Amino acid sequence: MAISPASDSNEIVYIQIVIDTEAIIADNPTPSTNADSPTGLAHNYMYMVATRGNVFTPQSEGTADLNVKAVTGDVVRWYAVSENGNFDTAVAIYKIARYDSSDDVFSAVDFNVFARTGILPTDRTTFPITFSLQNYWFNSATILKSGTENYSISFALYRHTRDQAEPVLFGYFWWDPTLTIQF
Repeated sequence: MAISPASDSNEIVYIQIVIDTEAIIADNPTPSTNADSPTGLAHNYMYMVATRGNVFTPQSEGTADLNVKAVTGDVVRWYAVSENGNFDTAVAIYKIARYDSSDDVFSAVDFNVFARTGILPTDRTTFPITFSLQNYWFNSATILKSGTENYSISFALYRHTRDQAEPVLFGYFWWDPTLTIQF
């Protein structure tokens, strides 16, 4: 949902993070399997996007750092997906933490899973669209003030293997993006 200039109430800013899991797997063959000590990554594996109405620096779109428009009280919801839509490889953010910042731009981060009816296209034809109960998960924080926040995002990376029915943990990773909030 883009921020509406006419809005009288707080809004939600969604930040989608697309993570290039195939490149991470290729470049990091022996990652940490300890969630408390994830493998650090450079910024070239992650692409953060928000709706056009929420971005004040278009050049920040599709990078590992993002500049968004928000006001005090707005909520930011981060969510991540692999480049294949979590089909062959899947990611789940398990920690977002502020660090190395004199600005507390956003509050402590909460993790929530929401069950909500979503669309379900019909196999081979798309239509008619049907509906099913689906789970959506987000890491959320409230905007406290404008400024730049240095923080870390930690995520688990899972992948399907030919000998396992369920995805298996490949490793834990983190990187250090910045989020700039402008009113």
